[in-house]
Amino acid sequence: MKLDTVDQRHKFIDDLIKKGFDFEEDLINNAENSSDWGGAMSTVENLVVIEEMIRTEEILLGIFAEMDSVRTRNSDEKEIYLGILDDGIIYFIDTVLLRRMEFAFDHLNDWDFKSERGKKFRKNFCNKLDKLIKKYQDIYNL
Repeated sequence: MKLDTVDQRHKFIDDLIKKGFDFEEDLINNAENSSDWGGAMSTVENLVVIEEMIRTEEILLGIFAEMDSVRTRNSDEKEIYLGILDDGIIYFIDTVLLRRMEFAFDHLNDWDFKSERGKKFRKNFCNKLDKLIKKYQDIYNL
């Protein structure tokens, strides 16, 4: 799946949430896999927070696009304000969104999954989170 647009990244994280929730649901009544269930639950919670932050990114980018389309007599002033907003978006991505993704990655990677399904879940989701983190770093030159 491509991750070039905010819509693609949003769909990507939504798909991860659905798959994580399905895995969590499969484990909910299995006492032998309580550690795996806890890891899946924690992962889904982290992904939901990331999804909300991607929505925030989408809103900020929409505001930027609207501001950029406003006609003005003073293009220098417009560029100053667009620069301030652009810096704010990058700051949000770098210090909030990426940090939360890295936290989610580390938390998931460190979780002690017991079953083979749990270990496969961890590996798959860590790979996907890593791909998303790298894409954000590439897009925003971080």
